[in-house]
Amino acid sequence: MRRGLLVFTVALGCSIAFWRFGDPELVRATLDRLSVEIVITLLALLTVNELVKGLRWAWYLRAAHLPIRIVDGLTSYLASQAASALPGGALLSARLAEEHGGGKFRLRHTTPPLLVQGFGDLAAVSLLALAGILLTAQASFQLVAPVTGFVIALLFASGARSERLGTFLAGVLERSRATRRLVPVERDAQRTLRTLCTPRALVPGIAASIVSSLVTAAILVLLAEALTLRGLRPHEAVYVHGMTMLAHFLVPIPNGFGTNELGLIGLLNLIGIGFGRATAIAVTYRALGLGFRTVVGIAVLLVRYHSVLFALRRPPMPQPRPALQLELASDGRD
Repeated sequence: MRRGLLVFTVALGCSIAFWRFGDPELVRATLDRLSVEIVITLLALLTVNELVKGLRWAWYLRAAHLPIRIVDGLTSYLASQAASALPGGALLSARLAEEHGGGKFRLRHTTPPLLVQGFGDLAAVSLLALAGILLTAQASFQLVAPVTGFVIALLFASGARSERLGTFLAGVLERSRATRRLVPVERDAQRTLRTLCTPRALVPGIAASIVSSLVTAAILVLLAEALTLRGLRPHEAVYVHGMTMLAHFLVPIPNGFGTNELGLIGLLNLIGIGFGRATAIAVTYRALGLGFRTVVGIAVLLVRYHSVLFALRRPPMPQPRPALQLELASDGRD
């Protein structure tokens, strides 16, 4: 059942990925304008970005004291990108990390690192957006967004480390017979969250998120230089990417459908790039990123986790009839 659900998730994720390519004619026309050197550089940057994200995920798993190798954490993230276009597709990385546990840890142990990673990303893009607003001399009211994002991440870390909050949640679950069985799960998650929501665990994870965002900003700079006369300065790219990702986190739309593209187009236009060119940059950036992640995810999933997708079971061998039954059957015929 779980393997069937996993196969369905990957298939649905791939379908949404191809659907989200949006306007294939626009993407093809834009790619035709890019030189081979730029395309190779883009692919190299996308590769570096995914490796940084994979190592960040492996770090959070290790910081939670889970017995998993760095390479296993990296491949569980890369394979999960096969469902990156699916809302909640990030949960696949937690599920695949469970495959390396050998029964020593379960999904309830790998899910808290995923949650902490999300709030660490929120803190990272909030800092980048704040720096971008100051460097590009934007209106001061825009500071509300990054400050809000950073405060939310800070409140989450403080709440996760609170023993009083954990005791309260366990008490609420114990009151009902239907939720009483969830108390051990909640306590395991609470212990893992307390371990992860410390400066020792959070600072390297947030630093990796900042590095990943800077690589993404470099991709935007490269696309703008190739597709526009004006181009895009590095600090402008940091501002655009930081504010776009803040909208992704703060606007309650599953997987940021529409908000990422519209936010990127609007911010590029605000910087001074025409609407048509901004649309081409946004669509090409999203198409390349999503297509690259999906292809890499499917490849790693098939190579490293093929046993999860395809559980090949041998057909049961026919059992020979016992000698006693054969004798009784022959006596009955006589």
